[in-house]
Formats: sequence, structure tokens, C-alpha cells
Amino acid sequence: MIGNAAVARAVSDYMHRRPGESLTLAPLWQTLAQHAKAGACHHRGTCPIVTASPIVVNERSQVLMLQGGRGPARLPEARFEEGFDTLGEAALTLARALGVEQLWSQPGCDEPIQLDAGCADVQDGDRMRVAARYLFRTHASLCRFAPGAPQLWVPLNEVDLELSRRVHAVMAERVS
Repeated sequence: MIGNAAVARAVSDYMHRRPGESLTLAPLWQTLAQHAKAGACHHRGTCPIVTASPIVVNERSQVLMLQGGRGPARLPEARFEEGFDTLGEAALTLARALGVEQLWSQPGCDEPIQLDAGCADVQDGDRMRVAARYLFRTHASLCRFAPGAPQLWVPLNEVDLELSRRVHAVMAERVS
């Protein structure tokens, strides 16, 4: 089960690699520290929501996204309460559940490439949402999406500017 310790470890490692983002992630870090100190959650449904998000990039530098109803396409992400030891494992499982077969991680990409802080979905109330985004690669021809499924490929430069910069930097770094 993904517990507070695994999330705290991922957040701590990430903040050491990217100290400029510490201020944004401070509310999550404080909540995790309070959970550790109390041995349980006493926040009554106000804790930040942590999700796992696979960033699946194909050979044409397109990113797997989900088209949902009337809104814009979104990166896949989901909360995983049980059955996974790490957020990376949860992100990998979500990618496979979406029909991505034979995906791989570039060497050295075991950590999230981005912890994206934002507002939770309306149904979750006035809470912070932090998506732990992990980079995976695949070939589009190896993906099996169900007929009528919401999956679509979107050019990386049309997704999110910061995420696009990070993905390009990681892929260029690994090629060198």
C-alpha cells in the first residue's frame, strides 16, 4: 500500500533535486510531517490528494491524454489507495490499464519528473492536488485502446509548457 512514508520519501527526494519548488510543495510536506508525528490523519478530509500520473510519450513526441466530455484533454492520473508500494508502480499500472503495452522507462528515470501541485477536482472539495508524474516511453503501434475509449495522442508541445520542457530535457539528457 502506498503509505505516507513512501509519499514523504518521493516528495523529499524531489524537493532536494528541485529546491525551487519547495514553497509550492510545502503544504503537502507539512501534512505528511503531521501524519508521521500523530501516527494517523486528523485533518478530516482536508489533506492534499496525491495522485500518480504516467506521462507516456510515443516515438513522435506525442503524449497520451484522456478526452473527458466537454472539457479539454487531461493527463491521466488516479489516486491509488491500496495494492502498490510506490507512486511509480501505480503510474505504471495506470498506463497499462489504459492500453499501453510494452512501455519502458529511460535509464535513470525512476523518480517523478514533476510533482504538479494544483486544485483538486470539484468533487474532492477545496483541497490541494499533487500529481506525481512519471515518464514512460512506448511506440504508438503497440498500444491497444478499446473502441470509443477516451485515449488520444497530443503533441508534447501542446500539453503543458513546464512539463514539455522537462520531458524534452530528460529525453535529451538520456540520449547524450
